[in-house]
Amino acid sequence: MQTLNLIAGIAFDPTIRGILAVLVGVVVLMGSVYLLLATNTGNRLGFLLALTGFFGWMAIMGSIWWIYGIGMQGQAPEWDVVEYNAGDVEQAVTDKVTELELSDLPQDDDGVDYEAMTTLAEEDPERFAEINEQFEEDSNGWRWMPASDPSRGEAEATVSDALPECSTCNFGIEGPADFLVLGAFEVGGKEGLPADPSRWDRIRTQIVSAFTIKNPERYAVVQVQKVIDQTPEPGQAPPTPEVDPAEPVISVVMIRDIGDRRFPAAMITIGSTLIFALLCWVLHQRERILESNLAHAEAVRNGTAVPSGATA
Repeated sequence: MQTLNLIAGIAFDPTIRGILAVLVGVVVLMGSVYLLLATNTGNRLGFLLALTGFFGWMAIMGSIWWIYGIGMQGQAPEWDVVEYNAGDVEQAVTDKVTELELSDLPQDDDGVDYEAMTTLAEEDPERFAEINEQFEEDSNGWRWMPASDPSRGEAEATVSDALPECSTCNFGIEGPADFLVLGAFEVGGKEGLPADPSRWDRIRTQIVSAFTIKNPERYAVVQVQKVIDQTPEPGQAPPTPEVDPAEPVISVVMIRDIGDRRFPAAMITIGSTLIFALLCWVLHQRERILESNLAHAEAVRNGTAVPSGATA
């Protein structure tokens, strides 16, 4: 009965089951290899050969993890909020943000016509590209991020998490439902592909990116505005959120943290390669000593061995 309870506990707890699976795998796979080597070459040499093969395999696996960014990973890239600015971006503390020339964008009575830019990005990509190109030229690299840009989605998600939790802000925002995203801008980072890239453009971008050792700083600004408080009617769908024109436009300034996703894999690869090289050197030295001893034994059998301390 106690045995059944033990088996049931192991089957129920995935942590214990995982530990047992790893232990069984190590014993069966590595242990079987060591057993075969030890029975053919001896305990010490078999262990040395098995250890050398293990670290060689770890070096290969670590290099694959390092190249493709898989396996054991470090911190993933993310956006870090550095500033909240209410009103005019020219008064921002971050110097890079003051270079935004919002006057190049379509305007309405309240300032930038964010809805017009969003509509152009969806319905007239060519006109949107022209405006964005001029805006990028006048704003020292800043560009408008359309809603389809994956970077914008990640930046908006960061704002949705960080803005309601800002303890020093007095915006009256308690959750993502209290504001609407008006627009998003981005500058910096590594050079990307052109609008209509060819094969050579892709090859060139890959080469330039690989040889750009230090990543240039990359900023993003997401502009939001508080919505009007609306009480839903009983039995009706929730009202469509509308921005409150009396509230200021809030610019959330973020900088890109590239993280260290490949760092653990790099350390595994380098460390395993060094240990593998050391073990190979030990095996080589052992082989040289063995050959020297065998040659000396053969000379003794033939009577040609030189006595210790004598000259040939």
